[in-house]
Amino acid sequence: MNTALVTGAASGLGREIAMDLARRGWRLVLPVRTATRAHDLVAAAGTMGAPAPLVVECDLSDHMAVQRMCHTVVSEGRFDLVVNNAAVGGGADPTSRETNTAGVELRMAVNAITPHLIAQELSGALTPAGRIVQVGSMGQLPIDLDDLNYERDYDGIQAYCRSKVALVMSAIELAQGGVPVNVVHPAREMPTRMVSEGGFPIASTLDDGTLAVLRVALDSELAGVRGAYFHRFERAEPHEQAFDAHARGRVVAWIEDQAS
Repeated sequence: MNTALVTGAASGLGREIAMDLARRGWRLVLPVRTATRAHDLVAAAGTMGAPAPLVVECDLSDHMAVQRMCHTVVSEGRFDLVVNNAAVGGGADPTSRETNTAGVELRMAVNAITPHLIAQELSGALTPAGRIVQVGSMGQLPIDLDDLNYERDYDGIQAYCRSKVALVMSAIELAQGGVPVNVVHPAREMPTRMVSEGGFPIASTLDDGTLAVLRVALDSELAGVRGAYFHRFERAEPHEQAFDAHARGRVVAWIEDQAS
């Protein structure tokens, strides 16, 4: 029996990814803010004959809670797949700077630090062919190395785009340490709460995004590929700052400091 952990599975792209895996008979592990958010997904998995999902309550912006969640799920056995899909967009008011309870800018906290932490914590629990997929974005902007917590001239959309560069940097560094992790931009604006909240027009379907994520997750042709960025189905170049070893080292060191 294959097992996959999927974050952000209560709605949108994450739910479609989880449903596809359930249809394949996979056991799902679902970190959600509150268990009630996963009730319909648990019921749907049951009607498909998939194993009962494991639902773990976890605030993904709280890195101590994320560590506890990882310790809990590791005790349940090995993983064949981890999909870090949960993310915070630019926000309904991009001028409003939000932080987690530790004071870390919220987009960086959820979109970059949490996936990095989950990848670190769960990589040792992967099966030999297991993979980690970080859901990224083609929307990428360089990070101000002197303002990693984005305290000056804040803009939520820019914060989102910075966090997605940090996510690629994280994947490159983790892969160099042997973690089987890649990043994928799944599709242009899909019908998700994030897109709706930002007021962007819909350009793609959830199926479009699901197919791209599962290709990186499951395609045998990509076995052994790690530390790569994919634009949908093709390997692509992320923002050039991701290849700057000095910048990447600064950012990932900061990420690990905030996650500890």
